[in-house]
Amino acid sequence: MVIHIAKKEFLNNLLSARFIIGFLLCLVLIPFSILINVGNYQERTAQYRVDRDQAEKNFAEVRVYSQLRPEVVLAPKPLSIFSKGISDQIGNRIKIWLGTKPMLAAGKTASGDNPFLASLFSIDFVDIAAIIFSLLAFIFSYDALSREKEDGTLKLQMSNPLARSSCLAGKAVGILLTLLPILVFSFLLSALLISFSGHLSLTAGEWGRIVLLFAASLLYLSVFVFVGLLVSSRSKSSVTGLVSCLFLWVFFVFIIPSIASNFAESFVRVESRENLNKVMQDLDRELEAKYSQALKAQGIPEGWSCFWCNSGSDGVVETYGNSRSEFDLFRRRASISEPIRIDYADKKWALQKAYVDSLASQSRASERLSLASPTGIFRAIASFICATDLRTHEQELDWLRQYRETYIRFLRDQNLFDSFRWITPTSPESFRTQDELIALRTGGEFKTEKEFDAWAAQQTDFRARWQKLQKVKVFGDTPEDFPFLNVSDIPRFQDRPESLSAGLETSLIYTGILIFEMIFLFSLGFVAFIRYDVR
Repeated sequence: MVIHIAKKEFLNNLLSARFIIGFLLCLVLIPFSILINVGNYQERTAQYRVDRDQAEKNFAEVRVYSQLRPEVVLAPKPLSIFSKGISDQIGNRIKIWLGTKPMLAAGKTASGDNPFLASLFSIDFVDIAAIIFSLLAFIFSYDALSREKEDGTLKLQMSNPLARSSCLAGKAVGILLTLLPILVFSFLLSALLISFSGHLSLTAGEWGRIVLLFAASLLYLSVFVFVGLLVSSRSKSSVTGLVSCLFLWVFFVFIIPSIASNFAESFVRVESRENLNKVMQDLDRELEAKYSQALKAQGIPEGWSCFWCNSGSDGVVETYGNSRSEFDLFRRRASISEPIRIDYADKKWALQKAYVDSLASQSRASERLSLASPTGIFRAIASFICATDLRTHEQELDWLRQYRETYIRFLRDQNLFDSFRWITPTSPESFRTQDELIALRTGGEFKTEKEFDAWAAQQTDFRARWQKLQKVKVFGDTPEDFPFLNVSDIPRFQDRPESLSAGLETSLIYTGILIFEMIFLFSLGFVAFIRYDVR
């Protein structure tokens, strides 16, 4: 009997204007969404390649190890064309520093204090599907019982030996069978557009995730069908059912997600970025003080003199053309400063982690509050499936922090902090004394540094000193005298490909919530239908 009722419901709906309108609506909106997001993915992929090539160029074109700062550029997620999640709101470039651990990726971020929340305002396939599929579910179910009551056919059916549970189940199955072709069409059309785009090639695992997204969409659709049947079983007329369903649709799809985001921003405290920056500055000053004390204890002067120097943040020092004693002072300073810098990165991370955790807590609070709506659950499941969720991003940052430890371990194993290679490519065997360098650069005009300084003191133009020292070009005085470092043996970050099951544990929990809602709503609908006056 359930099959007969489902077949009747399916055929009636299939020939109705609402089915044609719903089908045409998906025909227009779904391709529009996919084409826009495929184009967006192509742009992000093109920018990713530019950023990656530039990062590789910067990494390879260095001459001293102190300048090596690996930069990792994360590739865009292919399935972001279905669900952007937070992928459009966060950066994709992470530089590996010695003095700090990776906290947040650099690059494009959304406006606002918490980029993890900005994903609520993105428009993609899942957002359109969440709106359209839920609306279609209500359109086909709001009058499933009340319409037949008004026509008198429901009273006639109940006069036969037909269980009300069978009638309700048949209605539900019939409506789902009506909506299933629209759902299948939407995904097949999306798959065809992706396949023929020519710019996107999905792996077998990613196609598998699309199948999982289809299953989640079907569950989501079913929840709203059961809500519509519950409303219909409690409505005395179709108009009342329509008004009630429209109110519930706006409430579940738009109001609850917005309230969840606003509540999270208002009541879940986020650590101040300004305070964090101030504390970081205090730690930097503390680091400098400790470094100065360590230099003083070793009898090493803080300032330096050099023939050619280049310095930067995070302990970058590159120098050429110095005497043996000056090179040695640079080396000793680096052997003291860099281990201290790395130690302070751990101190900084305790505070940085508290800040990042507060951002994540606010985002998770918004996500949990949005679970009050099937739409919130569906969006969360979709972001998990498409690997554009916060947890996936946090995992990537964890891998990058592990890579930083691997990189630092390599530097220590090679004893580079205490090596001349850290600050100059000049071979220690070619180091000269200051007197030898003065004699070479002046073409023998001066034999010692003392003679040269006495001459320089008599010059009124301070530039005369440097002009004299450039009289003869000495090999090793400039960077161009040396090739770039061979970086082939340096460990590189390896991006880990997503497997079909990776990161889906939480989505299974949320899927379980949708299934529970389906069972609960059907039970409520059944109880309401038992008491429903069919006359």
